Amino acid sequence: MLKHNQTSTQSKLHWLLASSAAITLLSACSFSAAPPICAESTTPIHAIQGNQAQSPYLDQVLTVRGVVTANFQGETELGGFFMQSLSEDADNDPTTAEGLFVTYAAIASNTLVKPGEIVSVTGTVSEDEQLTQLQQVTQVTVCGATEQPQAAELSLPVEILAQFEQYEGMLVTTSSSLVVNGNYNLARHGQFQAAPERLFTPTQRVQPGTEAQQVSDYNSRSLITIDDNQAPNPELVPYPAPALTSANSLRAGTTIKPVTGIFSEFNSDYRIQPTQPVVVSELAQRPAAPPAPATQTIRISAFNVLNYFNGEGEEKSFPTERGAKNPAAFTLQEAKIVQAIAAMNAHIVGLMEIENDGYDTASAIVQLTAALKAQTGHPWEFVRATESGPFGSVQITNGLLYRADKVTPEGSVLTVTEYPFGARSRYPLIQQFTPTHNQESFLVAVNHFKSKGGCPRTADPLNQNNSDGQACWNGVRVQSAQLLADFLENDPRTARIEARVLLGDFNAYAQEEPIQLLLQRGYHNRVDVFEPNGYSYVFAGQAGSLDHLLVSTTLHNRVVRQHHWSINADEPTALQYNQAIDNPEWVSNSPFRSSDHDPVYADIQF
Repeated sequence: MLKHNQTSTQSKLHWLLASSAAITLLSACSFSAAPPICAESTTPIHAIQGNQAQSPYLDQVLTVRGVVTANFQGETELGGFFMQSLSEDADNDPTTAEGLFVTYAAIASNTLVKPGEIVSVTGTVSEDEQLTQLQQVTQVTVCGATEQPQAAELSLPVEILAQFEQYEGMLVTTSSSLVVNGNYNLARHGQFQAAPERLFTPTQRVQPGTEAQQVSDYNSRSLITIDDNQAPNPELVPYPAPALTSANSLRAGTTIKPVTGIFSEFNSDYRIQPTQPVVVSELAQRPAAPPAPATQTIRISAFNVLNYFNGEGEEKSFPTERGAKNPAAFTLQEAKIVQAIAAMNAHIVGLMEIENDGYDTASAIVQLTAALKAQTGHPWEFVRATESGPFGSVQITNGLLYRADKVTPEGSVLTVTEYPFGARSRYPLIQQFTPTHNQESFLVAVNHFKSKGGCPRTADPLNQNNSDGQACWNGVRVQSAQLLADFLENDPRTARIEARVLLGDFNAYAQEEPIQLLLQRGYHNRVDVFEPNGYSYVFAGQAGSLDHLLVSTTLHNRVVRQHHWSINADEPTALQYNQAIDNPEWVSNSPFRSSDHDPVYADIQF
């Protein structure tokens, strides 16, 4: 599993900005006689915004004038409003924005400003998480009314990233429809990420280094966030309309019509605060279950089960070190995983991120196997990697399930214990099988390489984030791939078996060095033939495959089907067990969002 901290640090403005002090609202029943302050000189909004990263007037008390373009003053909203320069006050410099946020929650007054009202505002210029604004407001005066400014056209991708700054605080409309790329913060912040097209993690498609940096730059210039204008943890998530539910999901790949709203920046995140409804033009459809495998083929799958922990001790108490936060969340997690494995129709399933608590009757793998048997009626069994106790010393481990009516395990489990296995990457679980319909043996190696997050704290050039697109610990993953390939080639117990399947969460995208090393050592990724644009994971609004299934040359032309089953990565985290359990509308025993990774499977002729 990718271990980047993907949890957003983008708190909503209402919760981060200080409440405005001693606000005076001077409003007349008629705008015919404006208050005297409306005639006083003001500082242009574009001057406050400037053309640099920070306002040149930071911490100064200034008075500005403009038209209200959006009101988000409500108790559960952003805690203020946006205003924009009147046409006569605007300059002709495209590098300076004409919009500004004003921290003015409707706390000290019952009166709200309205879009279209001309207002004079006095306050202190501040930069809060890159958003230029007025805080500590001392007066808001309504001076009249006018038409709303015409929305500026926002064409994506912008030519350079800094071009986004010229739209800050202004009313904009995207020049084209957008595609949902990420929905990680949909439940917590009511946000999703969108771009003109589906974006891919750079190293999924191009080599690390310069090429990856160029794609990363393109993605950054293409991707924006669509907000819901609400405080964190909204009671109702409005996307897709009328509300997010387990059956009405905003999957990545969904297309929305052009969006109109206020363009803002917060915590290095460019976003639109919609002023008109966000309209879905085409919902991305959930995929059907894979077709049943043909006779005389064995379906082999890899599935990261996102911290399947079945409770602590004999009491099965929760929360555990990882996984479900309470018994209800675990029940939901297990039901979804079992449904996913059952519907996949696999004969062998390699598991990652299952609790490493041994193989006794109370262990996680025993419970999951029993649940799968009960659901399907098939004779599911698990491979015992140790005689007693856990397999490795960390909290999670690799597991291997198989249908005893389709394959028979031969011999004992093999593994590689040299560093970095054990300390960094999980021990690979290597097992020989024979199909029940013939006697051709093959090897399955289940892998979970070191994740990309949390770079080493000491000097370690091979494992630091070298900005080449491979993130942290790439050196460890390369070393893991090298040791795995060496073991399979040189150990006499494995070298004699030419039919090999390497599968798992390698925490490396398709063009990264660990996967390329295995390809150079004679393994093949047939997903390139059957699903060229396949992926198993979405991170930061970009899709890519961390989960792979590679076959040796002996099996190369005998793979008749290989795909990712897209049941998880495109789905909102809201539907995941720990989040969904708090909202009945999000609960479903379906396979969708049973994990954060999509399973990958291959049908191989034997």
